[in-house]
Amino acid sequence: MRSNRWKLTAGLAALLLCHAAHALNPAIRLEDLNRASWSEKDGVPSDIRCMAQTRDGWLWLGTSDGLYRFDGVSFERYPLKRSRIFSLRASDNGDLLISYELEGVQVLHPDGRLTDLVAAGAPKPGPVASMATDREGTLWTASVRGLHRYVNGQWQTMASGIDWATQELSLLVDQYDRVWAANREAVYLYDRSQDKVVRVGGDALHGNLIQSPDGRIWVNSGARVMPVPAPPLGVHLPRQPEFNSAESRTHGQFDRDGNLWALHCPHGLCRLARAGDLATAPIDVAHQADDRLDQPWQLTALTTNSLLEDREGNLWVATQNGLDRFRENKLVPVRIPGPAGSLSTASDTEGRLWAAEWLTRTVWRIAPGAAPVRDPHRSALVVANDRDGALLLAGPRAIERLYHGQSSRIPLPAPEGKPVDLTVLGLLDDGKRLWMASIQTGLMAWDGAAWLPRARFTLPPRIAMSAPGGVGQLWLSHNDGGLSFYDNDQLTRYDISMVGQESGIFPGPQLVVAGERGIAVQRGKQFVLLAPADAAPLRNVTGMTVTPDGDRWLNGAKGVVRIRSADWEASLRQPQLPLVYTVIDAQEGYPGRAAMENRLPTIYNAGNGRLWFRATGGLVTLDTAQLRPNPVKPVVQLLRVATDDRSYPAAARVPLPAGTRNFNIQFTAPGLRKPEGMRFQYFLKGVDQHWQDSGSRRAAFYTNIGPGRYTFSVRAVNEDDMASETVAALQLEIAPSVMQTWWFQLLCVLLAALLLAGWYQYRLKKATAAIAGRLQARMEERTRIARTLHDTFLQSVQTLVLRVYAVLTRLPEGSEPRARLEAILDDADRAIEEGRDQVLLLRSGLDIAQQLNQTGVALAALHSTTQFELATQGAARPLSPPVQDELAAIAQEALRNAFQHARASKVRVRIEYHDDALVLRVADNGRGLDQDEVRKRLKERHFGMVGMRERARYAGAVIDISSAPGQGTVISLKAAAGLCYAMDE
Repeated sequence: MRSNRWKLTAGLAALLLCHAAHALNPAIRLEDLNRASWSEKDGVPSDIRCMAQTRDGWLWLGTSDGLYRFDGVSFERYPLKRSRIFSLRASDNGDLLISYELEGVQVLHPDGRLTDLVAAGAPKPGPVASMATDREGTLWTASVRGLHRYVNGQWQTMASGIDWATQELSLLVDQYDRVWAANREAVYLYDRSQDKVVRVGGDALHGNLIQSPDGRIWVNSGARVMPVPAPPLGVHLPRQPEFNSAESRTHGQFDRDGNLWALHCPHGLCRLARAGDLATAPIDVAHQADDRLDQPWQLTALTTNSLLEDREGNLWVATQNGLDRFRENKLVPVRIPGPAGSLSTASDTEGRLWAAEWLTRTVWRIAPGAAPVRDPHRSALVVANDRDGALLLAGPRAIERLYHGQSSRIPLPAPEGKPVDLTVLGLLDDGKRLWMASIQTGLMAWDGAAWLPRARFTLPPRIAMSAPGGVGQLWLSHNDGGLSFYDNDQLTRYDISMVGQESGIFPGPQLVVAGERGIAVQRGKQFVLLAPADAAPLRNVTGMTVTPDGDRWLNGAKGVVRIRSADWEASLRQPQLPLVYTVIDAQEGYPGRAAMENRLPTIYNAGNGRLWFRATGGLVTLDTAQLRPNPVKPVVQLLRVATDDRSYPAAARVPLPAGTRNFNIQFTAPGLRKPEGMRFQYFLKGVDQHWQDSGSRRAAFYTNIGPGRYTFSVRAVNEDDMASETVAALQLEIAPSVMQTWWFQLLCVLLAALLLAGWYQYRLKKATAAIAGRLQARMEERTRIARTLHDTFLQSVQTLVLRVYAVLTRLPEGSEPRARLEAILDDADRAIEEGRDQVLLLRSGLDIAQQLNQTGVALAALHSTTQFELATQGAARPLSPPVQDELAAIAQEALRNAFQHARASKVRVRIEYHDDALVLRVADNGRGLDQDEVRKRLKERHFGMVGMRERARYAGAVIDISSAPGQGTVISLKAAAGLCYAMDE
């Protein structure tokens, strides 16, 4: 697990930029280096003949089966027309030179182009075993046909003969641009003044040309490495930085620190530390090598083919069966002979580390870079330090105290007065007493004169772990979520249940407790759990220390945890924010997890940056002052875009076929030191809202992506947070299918609009027909009533009038009865006329303007402070009586509301006759409507507005009521012409 930080602080970036990658520390034995191996089951090609690393970080492998490249994670066969690779060479400009077994040289450019250096019909240099390029760009080759150079598209032979008929050929262009060549007989140097090669040295000088870091040239014949005499130069320069990564060598080479790595000595791999610093004298590799790997389990095969040191300082060995990589772990194991059980560690006043193995009682002295030394004169169950820094070694009968070379003894207590062997579990000095716990006696304290039993002190009944406080003070945990502070028989209890079962107590500027759920810091009378809770690396921490730079180092469930000083302080200020940390885990040599079997501290800090960690798999050490971060910035490479149907090679622009919705983009950043620590972020413009973290995954997956143009970007950081300088990007263009084109979508929108409009017209016609049907039914009912009144009631009244008139004619004129009957007949005639008028109203209705005018005038007479005004627009048309009744009723209700409630000074009615609709508005300039008042009137059962809306809906009209407090009210009615105008119109 790594912290999620993508930007380095300026100080760390400057530190990394000022240091090149280091070689492997010769103080670390080969068997303690981090070795990774790949065989055919991992995809590595067999029979690797040669290797080279180009400037973009790819490791290229030449085999008889073709060219392969490796980014640290996976092997990929590179497509070439020819397959039998003979040699490889990486040029400074990023090109890869390839020679083939069946003759021919090609140049693979960084953009993927291939250039053939042998034109058709031109003479060929033969199978090229070694290649090099000088500053003028001239390519030099050594083959079985001699020494050649390629200038202006032509091959020129510089030397030939029987001496070149071998595969052990070598070329070298040194830091002074001198061209060196070697075959099985001699070494040659190109003399530019004479434009020819001259022989250098004696007959015994032959083999592979290599360089030590100081720039000296050597020949390696396998058994011996001999210096090459070179003409004197006025200026001394070291070798070129990329020398070792440009091509592999068959016998060996000097790494960046001058260590000589050799193959065939007589088999396997061996190393001679600092051989590059030796005087100018031959080196007998087999006899002088101080470390070697020559057992079958130590390499993929003991038959080795070539060796290369990459830009990051890793050593690669190609064997007959696979590929091996060696790099330095941050943690170095301390190999204590025999089964390492439960250990305790402490130092003496001379700074030496001591370790005691509990089961065997063996005592070891440990020094950095040296094998542990057993002390044959001592045995101990536990070692510890007192407050003075003296070393305490607890045996079965006594505790030996070593202080500045002086030894003294503290006898252990004798249960029941009889001396017996005690099984000591732990020692702790609080500055006032020395506390000792054993299986036989339990907890006891030495006060300088006698051992005092636990009962003499006011201690809690259950003690799981302990740590010293001030003088005479102890921190004690109880495995029940509680922590006690013991001070002169006084106990103060704290709650530490947030960490779960405790694993460590660490006093310091801030008291820290650790447990199965993480770590917590004391803040006043409480402990606060630092986020993130339950983070695996922060669980069950059993050791904690601070180095001189202020960084904190923890020993936990996943390995060593480093918390930088600034991050620790930031977490203390805001505990709820995630704690930023890095982990040194099994990939860097951590064996297992933090030891916790004896509940003793598992970190020893030597005070000079050297730390020692106890783990379940043994003891390891770390020199924090010599941490070697990887300064090589990753170069992100875009590989391919894969859809459901096929794969497309990455290019500046990648067109995808129509209908593509799902695809993935594959990328990488060659990192050979710790590829599993390489982390990536990617961003697809037009889809992603922000950068996406992919961790170590080297692909981005997208689904349901529509057509269009997109820009994909990706960046990387290596295991030491060194970020790539540039962001790799490509353009994606997904062609639209027919259904995704703009014109098709526009056509669909238009079609949908037409369908919607048709559906609306259909629904409108149905609704209009339904309303018209209801109105027609009402009109027919009114007509029937009018007809009935005319044909029955009025006719009966007319008959009755006639009968009365017949009686009236028989009465004498001027008589009182006749005068009364004549008056009755006049009333009857008037009643008949009124009946006829009512029948006419039932058939045609009154004019709506007249109705509203009568209502308005009447209301204005009752409300003298309010004026009434009625206006019409357009030619008046007769209305359908049912619609006219409903509209008139709505307008009359609006007029009554305006006169009675609006407190208006003016009320206006406007009737507009349009060809397509009738519009009727009732407006006032009163106080307006208030929603609270409306709700109140509804509760009081005033349903005027509700009735108006119901009448409008019944008549098929649209009603709109607009109002605001203090701005009056406008009620508008709009009825379609087909519904409101009389049918004969």
